[in-house]
Amino acid sequence: MKLPAPLTRAWRFDSPRVLSAQMELLDRNLPYAFMISAIVALLTAWIGSHAGHIEGTWTWALGTTGVTLLCLSVRQALPSPSDQSKVLIYAHIVRIMAGIIGLCWGALGVLMLDFANPISIAIVLGITAGMNSGGLAVFAPSWPVAITYWLTNITPVMAVLLRSRDEFGFLMGLAVTLYLMAMTVFSYFASRGALRAIELGFENEGLVTRLRDQTQRALEARQVAEVALAEAEEANRAKTVFLASASHDLRQPLHAMGLFLHALARSDLNERQAHLLSQAHASAQATGEMLNTLLDFSKVDAGVVKPQMQPFALQPLLRKLEREMAPLAEEKGLAFRTRDSSVVLHADPALVEMILRNLVLNAIRYTEQGAILLACRRRGMRAVIEVWDTGMGIAAEQHAAIFREFHQLGNPERDRRKGLGLGLAIVEGLARAMSVDVTLRSQPGKGSVFRLWLPVSMAPWAASSEPVSDDEPDLSGLKVLLIDDDETVRAAMCDLLASWGCWCEAVASDDDAMPVIHGFDPDVVLADYRLRSHRTGLQAVQSVRQRLERHVPAAILTGDTAPERLREAHDSGLPLLHKPVSAERLQATLFSLWHETASPPVFASARG
Repeated sequence: MKLPAPLTRAWRFDSPRVLSAQMELLDRNLPYAFMISAIVALLTAWIGSHAGHIEGTWTWALGTTGVTLLCLSVRQALPSPSDQSKVLIYAHIVRIMAGIIGLCWGALGVLMLDFANPISIAIVLGITAGMNSGGLAVFAPSWPVAITYWLTNITPVMAVLLRSRDEFGFLMGLAVTLYLMAMTVFSYFASRGALRAIELGFENEGLVTRLRDQTQRALEARQVAEVALAEAEEANRAKTVFLASASHDLRQPLHAMGLFLHALARSDLNERQAHLLSQAHASAQATGEMLNTLLDFSKVDAGVVKPQMQPFALQPLLRKLEREMAPLAEEKGLAFRTRDSSVVLHADPALVEMILRNLVLNAIRYTEQGAILLACRRRGMRAVIEVWDTGMGIAAEQHAAIFREFHQLGNPERDRRKGLGLGLAIVEGLARAMSVDVTLRSQPGKGSVFRLWLPVSMAPWAASSEPVSDDEPDLSGLKVLLIDDDETVRAAMCDLLASWGCWCEAVASDDDAMPVIHGFDPDVVLADYRLRSHRTGLQAVQSVRQRLERHVPAAILTGDTAPERLREAHDSGLPLLHKPVSAERLQATLFSLWHETASPPVFASARG
């Protein structure tokens, strides 16, 4: 027959883990319980012998005290209750000791109960109730130990009372029986409460362990992420350094070649020579455009793009882009057109032009047949400029990826005619600099629509009526001091400046310039940014001005695209020309400097 669960728990100990926790709770109070038991036994003997005149109390008290002290000694020799491999031995011995102590107190009823002496009955029942209540606090963590203690403690007293022929004694026996039953119930629920507390403790330990493990894993993941971030930053820095170095080393000879080609174009050439020169100039221009794309991306990456927000009419920009882009589209058999617009925007016109140019070039490169449309629509207080194409379209999962640098679709062979994969990254960076949005709607096989959202100007605006001259600036008689450590560049610049009627002194450093500047007295200084011996063009210009003791107009030439170099040059306030510099750009800059009307081009990429 299977016993009910409470009765089964009365005799069986729990699992080693739970039992170890129960015995640890019990063991904390066990020494104090033994000591109190001995003291109460002696106190009971004194009360019984003096107040109740009960015989044999001292004999019982001394025996109980001796047994209690013996149990205390045994307890000291027991294995630790925290040792789960030996905790069952500990529990059985504690249970035996609880039974022995209980029998000692149960013997009190057999020895001291005298139905002719009511004082003895009161003393026995009072002390028995008190010791059992104290036992509830001590033995409650383990119900088998508690049951053993109460049965051995109360049963002898209950048996003596129930066997009594005295009516009062029998009634007291029934009362003790009810008391035993009540204590059994109370102890059961007390042990259940202790068990639940232990289980909650285990759950908390598990939670703490899991939390500790998760925290450790989070720390490890964070360390891995930090290492990965450091590696990514180092890789990005290495990429930036490589691009900057490669760009600088390519720009120097390309700059010199462009100047030589321009000087050669001013000489007498036959038809075949002129054709070959045109082809060479086109190749140099294509290479320069790729380098300028890298430069534009470097400027965005360096954060030197500072928008100059102002009202401007969109229509002149649309006409300009149509003049420039229509021939490129026609070369691929595409139609390119714009729609007239009267909208006046509030934005940076140079940055808007660069964004639209990149979007249109991107459309031309990736459209094989059909047409491209550039148009503007008014949407409340904003205008949306749209670039429509009939190209291959872009899958939705690629919409975000195409704005990353060097990411291209449909160009596995890396055809240079499709660019470097930086155009849309530049678009996204410039839009972010102006705090405006660029959106995309596209499906494979259905073309694409890129939209640039810009604020409409609320300020009055009138188109400029100043005439624009197409005449070539006259630089005859201009004295130019050129500081560049590249001999080929110095030779090309001197030939070109001489063809414009300029006087030129070319030196490799500011130290070389010192002996010649007083006799030469330059009108303008052109200095390369990166010179030898870790000197910069900014330092060279400063040295020349200090030696001449006057302000000399100056411009900086550079092939650098490293972000920190761009920031340094930008912060100088001097006009900045990026190699390869077109002859027209150089000519216009020199004319501006000579006539003290220089306006430093913050984002000029020297495209002519």
